[in-house]
Amino acid sequence: MLPVRPLRLAGCAVLLLAVCGVAGASASNGSDRGHRVTHTSLELVLVGHAVRAVAPGTSVGARTASAAPATPSGPYVPVAGAAARRGLGFAAAVSSLAVRGEIPTATATADVSAWSAARTAIRHLRGVRKTELSSVARTLTTIARGGSLTPARLPQLVLTLQANTQWWTSGPLLSYGQRVGFPGSNLVWEYYPGQGIQLQWLGTFGAANGFYDRHNTTDLAALLSQALSLAVSRAGGIAWEYDFRFDGGSPQWVSAITQGTAIEALVNAATLLHDSTYLTDAHEALGIFNSPPPAGIEQSVQGGSWYLIYSFAPHDYVINAFLQALIGLYDLAYSGDPAAQQAFARGNAAAELAMPSFNTGAWSMYDQYGESTLTYHELLMGFLRTLCKQESATTAQALWVLGSGTQSGSTGASGASGASGASGTNGTGGTPAGATGASGSSGASGASGSTGSTGSSGATGATGSSGATGPTAAPAAVYCSTEAAFAADLKQPPQLTIPALRVLRVHHVARVVFTLSKIANVNFAVTLGGVTSSIDTSLVPHGTHYFVWRPARPGIYTITLSAVDLAGNKAAQTASVTVAR
Repeated sequence: MLPVRPLRLAGCAVLLLAVCGVAGASASNGSDRGHRVTHTSLELVLVGHAVRAVAPGTSVGARTASAAPATPSGPYVPVAGAAARRGLGFAAAVSSLAVRGEIPTATATADVSAWSAARTAIRHLRGVRKTELSSVARTLTTIARGGSLTPARLPQLVLTLQANTQWWTSGPLLSYGQRVGFPGSNLVWEYYPGQGIQLQWLGTFGAANGFYDRHNTTDLAALLSQALSLAVSRAGGIAWEYDFRFDGGSPQWVSAITQGTAIEALVNAATLLHDSTYLTDAHEALGIFNSPPPAGIEQSVQGGSWYLIYSFAPHDYVINAFLQALIGLYDLAYSGDPAAQQAFARGNAAAELAMPSFNTGAWSMYDQYGESTLTYHELLMGFLRTLCKQESATTAQALWVLGSGTQSGSTGASGASGASGASGTNGTGGTPAGATGASGSSGASGASGSTGSTGSSGATGATGSSGATGPTAAPAAVYCSTEAAFAADLKQPPQLTIPALRVLRVHHVARVVFTLSKIANVNFAVTLGGVTSSIDTSLVPHGTHYFVWRPARPGIYTITLSAVDLAGNKAAQTASVTVAR
């Protein structure tokens, strides 16, 4: 037995991220597929009463002209209107919206009809199918009775009800977390047992970035058109909500990593489809980055703002989700969006200060509580590579995004004028202004590092020597160096240490203490006279732990601890202990 704190190992985000396609490349600097984590499992698409498997990110069915809308003619604006009053059932709430003129009567009639069809199906279903569809219907009822049914939320809720009605009356039973889809739509759905199939927005926008990678303009435009039609009004902008319970959160919650990936997909679409309307939509998606939870995902922390993976978890700091959000913000800022530049600057300052705390020296941390799985470790490396590349850029626009120049780039040398440029001193990890230091030094302000005696830079003259190394030490260095360290961790075996053991007594419970450098599967074996008398294996985080052992016979035992980390690297340590009568 190993009495250690239970491992979270990527926490609750496993359901959101572990098997979805997430984009991590900078659209402004060109798509780099090596920085993307691709979704490789198969999805099932319901066709009539049968299913077929398709590779994720590919088109799931032929489209008619009406089913494949072209690029939008204008920015998407969610339907305005107040929520139906509390206490009403779903059908009654929908009808009340129509009576008040919040939605067209035809829309209300169709939505109530979808509700009636689902209720009829529930009466005829049995077992798991009945349970799943009933759960979805209860969620809609809960939202309506709670006074949260707005006109903007209605399309996604009704679509979810219809999708579940179709699947559980026609499709096969599903396994936990399985991804599914429907012909004519590339929206990604995922099965959450006890809650039916739900829109998986992170997977959906990952698929959109996949279409961008393959220059599939038709499917990219169609997918984003459908996704935008399901966005809701939230925190002064638009957002994509999750309508199911998750790790203590209730509908409707939002996520920084989802919103950041959505922004990235919209910026990509603007580039590939030559339509700036998508940039306007991306700008509208900044709302939750400027609002605290639970409406938004901005949490004030040392140096700036942390963008939360879950709007219902204000103190859960998941680093990979945060960095992916920054990547999306950078891409939008690079297009010339001042609000995105400000949001990026706040987050980047906080990330640079926090990044060292997510490096144990031998492995990455997933959040402030536990280490990453191998998948998340590699995912984080990809995000770090992208940020390293973004912050190492020296174009005038990049310098503006990083706060070291003007947007036009005509006065790139003005990085020197910003004491923030001089704050390349922060390349040592000092203050958030280091973020601008890097870009400043990469411009003409690099010279200002070495000429610490210059005007405003003089304040940082004491660190003038570090200013000289600004191009390599600040601020992208924290991303570049951390990514390099994490890459090395993939090849380094874990370190095991067993302190000296005192003489033990037979039949007495003993604690064999050891320290471990990184998360690993640790095997505990005790040998006496060439015979192994006990073995135990546990997944253990880094730190100091102990195995509990009760020796059955006296003698001189050999204790062997062997560890295999998540990347397959192995290490072992042995010690001898005397067990007296």
